[in-house]
Amino acid sequence: MAMLINLFPKHNWRLRHHLQAPSGNITDPNGLCQFNGAYHVFHQYVPRWPKLGHGWGHWVSEDLLTWRWLGGAIMPSCEYDEGGSYSGSAVERDGALWCYYTGNVLEPGDYDYDYAGRQANETLTITREGLTFGEKVPVLRNPDYPAYCSNHVRDPKVWEQDGSLHMMLGARTRNDHGCVLLYRSDDGLSWQLEGTCTSASGKPFGYMWECPNVAELGGREYLFVCPQGVPKQEYAYQNIHISGYFPLPGRAIDLLSGDSGLMDAEAPYGCIDETTFVELDYGFDFYAPQLFTDKSGRTMLTAWVGVPDIELQYEVPTEGWAHTITMLREVTVNAAGRVCQWPAAEMDGLRLAEVPFTAEAAHGASGLMGSSDYDLYTMEGAVGARFDGVADVTIEGIEGPGRLMLNGDLELVVDDREADLVFLGQAGRFRTLRRMPLTALSAGRIESLRVMVDTSVVEIFVNGGEVTMTTRWFPLDIAHLSVTSTFAGEHHGWALRDFTFENVG
Repeated sequence: MAMLINLFPKHNWRLRHHLQAPSGNITDPNGLCQFNGAYHVFHQYVPRWPKLGHGWGHWVSEDLLTWRWLGGAIMPSCEYDEGGSYSGSAVERDGALWCYYTGNVLEPGDYDYDYAGRQANETLTITREGLTFGEKVPVLRNPDYPAYCSNHVRDPKVWEQDGSLHMMLGARTRNDHGCVLLYRSDDGLSWQLEGTCTSASGKPFGYMWECPNVAELGGREYLFVCPQGVPKQEYAYQNIHISGYFPLPGRAIDLLSGDSGLMDAEAPYGCIDETTFVELDYGFDFYAPQLFTDKSGRTMLTAWVGVPDIELQYEVPTEGWAHTITMLREVTVNAAGRVCQWPAAEMDGLRLAEVPFTAEAAHGASGLMGSSDYDLYTMEGAVGARFDGVADVTIEGIEGPGRLMLNGDLELVVDDREADLVFLGQAGRFRTLRRMPLTALSAGRIESLRVMVDTSVVEIFVNGGEVTMTTRWFPLDIAHLSVTSTFAGEHHGWALRDFTFENVG
């Protein structure tokens, strides 16, 4: 049951440099691409009115700073997707944009819809100019999946490699093992199973692997998935569902095609060492990342700033709209072989005047505030800066423990073992703590931070983005932002201008 806080705020936590629908909910990013000179960002979208069902919302930008909202692009409209036009991807082909998504259909009857009664129709629709979409054509349906699959097969990721198209699908087996299915096609219409993968140990690493992506970074391929149902640990897997990647020993299409049984197999191919899984984010709100390569060769990523079943964790207090996606991030691999995320270079164009950090601008509070360990703190030697609700802050040359506080609501506490993201008040909506062991960093310590705050979203990049910590927060005062730090290091902060939004009410 959702936990309610009735605070009657004077604002609605609208964002200034993140995408948000005029009304309704947005979730997983879909169909990311650069096509006909513009970036296209689609995402799962459920409008409040008119009630069109679960489909794809659509944004377009030439520079990642000015965004046009084009509304619902692919919405339920036929027998193959009457229960929702679910997540998918886009690939440029023959001068057009081919969009693949999962059409969801719930058959009438007494079904559980996990193992019976649900159709998962991988469906194609094509746009020539990037604005209007043509006929919907199902390319894979339930009989096209191995018999060991449950009714949960979705999230087609399509790309071209070796002269053929390949499609990855996230899946759940009938005995609740997460896995990935891999299909191949020469024409984009007729698809054959060419491989599968699951955990090599024979034990389930989650019951469902959602949102598969494959990316080549620094000459190596990485398989990105979102395993659902992985048990929480003290220093890992703390969100309801998690996101991360497996470094692969070779090419994904070669590894997965080691499945000799294919459609006749009794289980997917156990070729993934689950102990190599690396979490992408240690914050409260990050899920369903999707990657794409733009025309300049950059690998880009964005993710839903939220988690599934969010009503079971905390209430989102915004009225009329809910959720967002991260800033577009460039994805690279550092010298230690770690996947790093960093705000796209265009985001530096949001910076206005630099705001100095001074001792006088520090938050000023210190001492015993409450009953938990995180309420007892000292701000000796602190420096701070004050902003108008949004900020871009960097701290370089960090040595040793410290803490970074946003107002009196949210802080990052670093000691010799771990970094903790801690809510101190009502802005957390009943959330309290996320832990990251310093062993998650190749250096074994925090050397730098970049913190980007936008009204009700905080994106933290640690050590050049080797780890991120992404979260929603809901401060009562969105007009003023106090950033206070006790880290020994070089502090810089910038006021930020807003995105330019067009066609957003």
